[in-house]
Order: sequence, then structure tokens, then C-alpha cells
Amino acid sequence: MSRISRYTHGALALCIAAGLSAPAFAQDEGGAKAPGKVRDGIDLTLDFVGNVASNPVGGVEQGTEGSYWVMAQSKFDLDKLFGVHNTDVDLQWAWFAGRNLAREKIGSSISAQQTWRPVAGGRLTRMTIRHRFDNGLSITAGRAPVNSYFNNSPLNCVFMSNAMCLTPYGAITDLGITAYPNSSWAAIVRYDVNDRWYAQTGAFDYNNDLNKAGKNGLDFSFGDGTGTIVPFEVGYQTNAKNDPLPRAYRVGVYHNSDGGKSPYWDINGNPAGLTGKAFANQDGSRVGWYAMADQTVWKEGPRSLALFARYYVNTGNDAPIDYFASAGFVKTGTFAGRDRDTLAMFVSNTHFSDSQQAYLRDRRIRNGGTGTPDNNEIIAELSYGWAVHRGIRLMPNLQYIVHPDPIYAPTRTTDIPDALVVGLRVDVHFAQLLGW
Repeated sequence: MSRISRYTHGALALCIAAGLSAPAFAQDEGGAKAPGKVRDGIDLTLDFVGNVASNPVGGVEQGTEGSYWVMAQSKFDLDKLFGVHNTDVDLQWAWFAGRNLAREKIGSSISAQQTWRPVAGGRLTRMTIRHRFDNGLSITAGRAPVNSYFNNSPLNCVFMSNAMCLTPYGAITDLGITAYPNSSWAAIVRYDVNDRWYAQTGAFDYNNDLNKAGKNGLDFSFGDGTGTIVPFEVGYQTNAKNDPLPRAYRVGVYHNSDGGKSPYWDINGNPAGLTGKAFANQDGSRVGWYAMADQTVWKEGPRSLALFARYYVNTGNDAPIDYFASAGFVKTGTFAGRDRDTLAMFVSNTHFSDSQQAYLRDRRIRNGGTGTPDNNEIIAELSYGWAVHRGIRLMPNLQYIVHPDPIYAPTRTTDIPDALVVGLRVDVHFAQLLGW
């Protein structure tokens, strides 16, 4: 068995909806969710997550949009099923639908709804086989997204904003890392030094065409990618069994051998914002570093208070985002008799690069405007997670966006007003609800 208790990947922070303590900080391939009940070596999971968001104040215009996903997962313990020691197979599928408030009404690129994806419909999100050696080494191979294994935490998805959930903002935009639900051929090697320290690395095929409509995660071709993403992460983590105040600290780096697109120059070497032509390809590589910390500062039974911080910085090719930083807290157990409810808040700053803002300035000039958007887009969210029933959680939340970027408001000639977003997230974890 693995030396570290793990969550299986799923619909966001359903570890909380299932009644698990959020600051357990168990590392897993992709996030935080309580597994369904294992029967005869088969673990079946079915989750629904819905987001509704409205901006009564600010943005390009006011309105309401909704989005949702459904995720089904089957995990097979080959030891119990066929006697293949310490080996499991993980299959995961998801369906996405809905519209994005940030894109449609506010005009900005950072979605207030973590369930929205640019390509709707069904998708195979994971197909992996993992073998765990008795010395702490494990190898995983198959189809998987980078952010299901690197730079994640159960606390990230105690929120609805895509600035935090599933992966802190920045790396997907700058590095092009494959992110749930997009997957590609991958191999991951992890070594658990003991029940606290670990190191892991991997190689993921980079092929942007896999994310297009109609692919559905079923394009298994080899050799068609334009690069390879290699992440590396070292971490220290504890849980409630080996630490009275569980914690997790991780540092890591991504490297993409595909140099990406210039955020400013077009294919002819002219400013793309003025010409409207496609961005130029860049030589070299894309590199970004990240660090994250989760620290429980108070715990009494199932009730706890955890603080967290996130940081990402671009150090490779010119990219849209220079750095992203966020900090916040998660309080598990709020009022008397509400030990499974949560109160959480974060504040983040996405600092766009000068090249990105120069492109937006030029585009504004081309449409008859003047001035440059602010480099810093600040987002705050306050959410309350109400555990209505085992397996069902409602999360009303307030988000406030300062200096919304105008990336999806191409004809905008002035700054977009700061926006207030009123949201509601609904999580249904059927394995817990139905007692599977």
C-alpha cells in the first residue's frame, strides 16, 4: 500500500462534502474528493457540480450565467481483482455544459465559475495504470492532465472562482499545461521518502489540438504534439494521523519545450493589437515556478482553521502573466452543530506582463480608445459551504473583481468597471449520498 493516504481526483473539494476535514492535505493525482466505497476492488464515483453566477454591479454589462459538470470515475484495484500486487487502473469521464459569466458579461479571462470549460460536451479525462513498489516508488502511465498531479491542494476548491480552483491561476495560461478535463499521454514517477516527504516528476505530451471540439479525449495518436511538458515537485505534508496541526508545503517547476505564442507580436513581426493578425510563434521554452503552503493553525476534533498561500512566477519565454499570488483561510466547523460547514476566503493578484498589456492597449487604440488596462487584476471571494446532507453541499459566495482584464471585450475602449459577482455552487457526491 502507499505510504501516504490519498484522495482520488474528482469534482473539486468534495472531501468536505463527504464530511472529511479540509486540511487533511492528502496528496493525490488531482485534487480533493472522498473516494466512493470500494467493493470487491472496484471504486465507483459519480459527482455533479453546478455553478450559477451573476454580476449585479460592474463588468461590460450585467447578467446571469450557469455552468455544470458531471464526473464519473471507476477505479480498479488489480490486486483484489486479479492478484496483481499494488497496481490500480483509473478511468474518468466528465461532461461539461453552460456559459461563462466572466467572458459573456464582464469581459475578463478569469472565470468566476470553475465548472465552465471552453469546449462543452463529454471527455475522457483520465485513463491510467499505476504500480506502487514496496520501497515508496510509484509509476503512473496513460492519459492524464498535469494539474491532477502537480501544484494542487484540497483547499484550492473550497471556492468557486477559477482563480483558485482547480489550479492557482497562471500556469495554464503561460505554460499551456494540460488541465482537467484535458489529458494527454503521460508518465509520472513519484517517490515517497517517508510519510511526510516526497518528490515527483513526469513527462506530458503537449498537443493543443487535443483540446479542440470533437476530440472528446479520445485522440490517442502518438508523435503529433509540438512539445513536452516536464514538471518537478518536492513536498512536505502531514495529515491528522501523524500531526496535530496538518500542513503541506510544495515547491515545483514546469518546463514546456514548446515556446508558445508571443503575447504581443504578430506573425509578420508587427504589433498584433494593431494589425489584428495571428500571434507569432516563439523559439525557446516556457518555464514557470510555483510554491504553495497549507497550514492548520487550530484544530479541535473535526473543527479547524487553516491558512494558505500560493505563488507562481513566469521565468521562461514572454507570456501573458508575470506572476500570480493568493492567500486566504478555510474554517471548517462554523456554528454550533455545523461541524462540516466551512467559511473560506481568498484574495489573489494576477499581474499581467507589460507585453500583454501593450497588446491590449494597441487593440484599444485600434478601436478608437486610449490608455492601458491595469497590470493587476485583484480577485477576492468569500464563500460559505453548507453541508445540507451527507454528499450534498451548497456554497453561496461573493466575489469582487478589481481591474477586470478586457481580454474577452475586444472592442472595449475604456477600462471595465470593477465587478461584484454573486454566486452559488452546488456539489452532489452520489457515492456518499447513496451510500455506495
